[in-house]
Parts: sequence; C-alpha cells; structure tokens
Amino acid sequence: MTTFPQPEAVFRYFSELSAIPHGSGNTDGIRAWLLSCAEKLAIQAESDNAGNVIMRKAASPGYASHSRVILQGHMDMVCAKLPDCSKNMETEGLDLVWDDAFLSAEGTTLGGDDGIALAYTLAVLESDDIPHPPLTAVFTVDEETGMDGANALSPAALDGKYLVNLDSEEEGIITVGCAGGIRVHLRYPIILQPAEGTAIRLSVSGLTGGHSGAEIHKPLLNANLIMLRLLQNTGVVFRLSGFDGGLRDNVIPTECEAKLICSPDNAEKLCAALTKEAEKIRLENAHETGFSLRIETVQPSGQALSAEATENLLRQLAMLPNGVQATDPKLHMPQTSLNLAIFKLHENLFEVDALLRSSVNSERLALAERLCKLAENAGGSAETSGSYPAWEYLPDTELERRASSAYRTLTGKAPVIQTIHAGLECGILAAKAPQLECISIGPDLLDIHTPRERLSLASAKLTWDWLLAILKAL
Repeated sequence: MTTFPQPEAVFRYFSELSAIPHGSGNTDGIRAWLLSCAEKLAIQAESDNAGNVIMRKAASPGYASHSRVILQGHMDMVCAKLPDCSKNMETEGLDLVWDDAFLSAEGTTLGGDDGIALAYTLAVLESDDIPHPPLTAVFTVDEETGMDGANALSPAALDGKYLVNLDSEEEGIITVGCAGGIRVHLRYPIILQPAEGTAIRLSVSGLTGGHSGAEIHKPLLNANLIMLRLLQNTGVVFRLSGFDGGLRDNVIPTECEAKLICSPDNAEKLCAALTKEAEKIRLENAHETGFSLRIETVQPSGQALSAEATENLLRQLAMLPNGVQATDPKLHMPQTSLNLAIFKLHENLFEVDALLRSSVNSERLALAERLCKLAENAGGSAETSGSYPAWEYLPDTELERRASSAYRTLTGKAPVIQTIHAGLECGILAAKAPQLECISIGPDLLDIHTPRERLSLASAKLTWDWLLAILKAL
C-alpha cells in the first residue's frame, strides 16, 4: 500500500515497523530501525544497556520555557497467530490488512500494542509544524514479558515533568492508575516410566482468549483449565504422558494438548467420557462458539506417569486458583487476579507459569506466596520474577486537567478518568522519577494479544489530534 490514511506519517511509520519482527525478546531489529529514524531526523538518540531507546528534541518556537514532556511506549509486541498461519514471526514481518474502518494483520496479532506509540511519537518528532514543549521519547524493551526495559531504565532518562504513556487501548479514556504484577513459576517433580497401551491425544482449541489483565473478568475459558477438567472427569484410569498449553503469561490460553495412555480395553470408554464432558462444557459456555475438542489415537510415546502419579498431579493442579480473586468495592473492577497461563510437562518436571495482578501490593504478594506454598506443599518448588508496583492514582494533576480539557474541546465530551487492572509501565517509571505526572492514552484497539487484533483508523486519527492538543496545551 503506497497511500496511507490520515495521519499519513503515523501510518507510514506503523507500516515500516510492521515489516520488522519485534516480538518480546526479539527487538534488535526495531531498535536499529528507531536509531536510524532518529539519524534521518537529526534527533539526538541513544540506546542504553538494556536496549531501551531514548530520543530528545528541542521545543518548538515559543515553548522553550515550558516543562519537558516525555512520550513513552514499548517496542515489543505479543506474537500470536492462527493455527493454520505459516508465518515465522521471529524472522518475518507482518502482512497488514487495511479496510475502510480497521487495520489488522493477516493471520497474526497486529502489534498495535504498542506499535502505535512508536508511530505517534516518530510522527511528532518528524514534524516541524507541531507546537510542543521540549520532548523526550522513551521506547522500552520487553514490556510484555516482565517490563524489563522499564525496570532497567535509568532515572536520568525521565527528565520531564509530564509523561504521556501511549499504551492504552480505548480512545476517550485517560488512565491514571493501574495494577501491579508479579510472575510466579511453579515446578512439580515427576517421574516418567515405561508405558504400554493405547495412546490418545486430546487437543482443545478455538477458545476466544484475551488479555489477562483487561479481560480477566470476562467469562473467557482458559484452555489449560478446560483440559484439566476433561482429564479429571473421565472415570477411567489412564496415565498422563504429555500436557502442553498456553504461550505467554499475559494471554488467557486458547489451546492445550494432552497425551494419555490407557489399556486397550478402556480406550473406547475413555474417549466416550471425554466427548461427554466436552459437550457439557460446550452447553455451559455457549458464548465460546469456537470451542473444539479433538480426540485421536496416536503412536504411544513409550513413557508416562503412573496412574497414581497422574491422579495426584491433576489434583494438585486443580487446587490452584485462577481468575478474579478480589473485586474493588468502590470501582467495581478486578482488584486482584491471576492467569494460569502455561502448563508444560517435561521429562522430569511439570511447569506452571502464572501472572498475578493487584492494585493492592500486599494482596499481590500474599497471592504469590499462596501459590508458592501450594507447590511446595506438594513437594515442588516455586520462584517469582518480574515484580512491579501498582501505579497509584494522584488526583487532579495538571496533566490530567490539560488532557481532559483538550479532549473536551476536540469532541465536545468529557473523557473517562479511570484506573485499570492491566499493567502499565507508568508505575515503575513514576517510582523512579517522583516528579512525574503521568497519564496513559491510546486509540481503540480491539482483541489485543490475539490474531483478531485490529486498530480503528478513525480512533487513531482522533487520538493523534488529541495528542497534539495536549502537547500544545502543556
């Protein structure tokens, strides 16, 4: 596509970055591209030891005495694709699909979270016609897998008074606070033994999935837990030889596969029980229209857990909590939650990776401790990583007032001021630089972290106009 919708510069940059693979942990290419863009624009730029990129631009005429503004977003995207998509997202760029209303990608996530932040910011830096205070642009790495870039960023990079994070997914909303998070890694020791019999492979697929923060309160099925329910309700003795579900801890898993071995005499009965339980799940969750269970006989792997160890492991997994654990009584939104995101059976270990979120730091840590104790009491081990604090709301800041006024002038409507359950880097950045006033805004992005992800073109244009109005007002 050679002609881009308005704002042309934004979508030109978005198209360029989409041609570069930039999943979490694979950001070298996007970093090099950002630095080359800065060189072309004669913008001061540097990359720190963590791989973050920081750019600075002087104020436009008449704004030199104004307080510096930081525009911030992250480089990495969640890479997910449809089962029949052959694209290698580690080495290939995206195939963008443009229509009159939305931008999406063929068979994969779009990376609007958070490619739109890079595109907006570069378009601002490119222009000589946009009124703005002194600007710092901060592009962080690996936000989606632990906010590693934000955690490693030097406070010296946060040299402004105001920070506008461009990592929100709903236009007309000013986010002013968010939950903190922590990753919990559980490890259960197992022993695989020689096994003979009929081998059966189960594949759960077609679930809706979604963002483990923004959509954890919705009635979305977790493929790992659906598989666990199926296995626990057969009434037939079998041995577990495989279990593999989920890809990323911030995504509600949509697919899971398990392998079982049973005696030939029980194979037909086992398959019938699984089919019956799947039908119950389907009837109970009519909104999950894509839910599918595939049952097939395969070559046996030759090794499996004993029947007793299988039963014990499934019982231990069923004790793990999932979903919303506490609701904020004032805001009527999730306060504390967790996503049992990844189940994986290895040769001598069963792994569970979970992402916990809470706007109350003590609840977040207590829930992490509870998970760890459950694993340890079962003879396993546990560790935590990627802990980040909640971003606490500071009411009625100058930045919030100016952004609200700009939106009201632009649309005739007042924006929504909210806190969210998903994680944003603002909590980490504000803790590093207490002088910062922070907000987060963004255009309408639908079904993020799934291959259905799409960006509203009209909302992207309106949010661009809003961002320029904010900069002009500061």
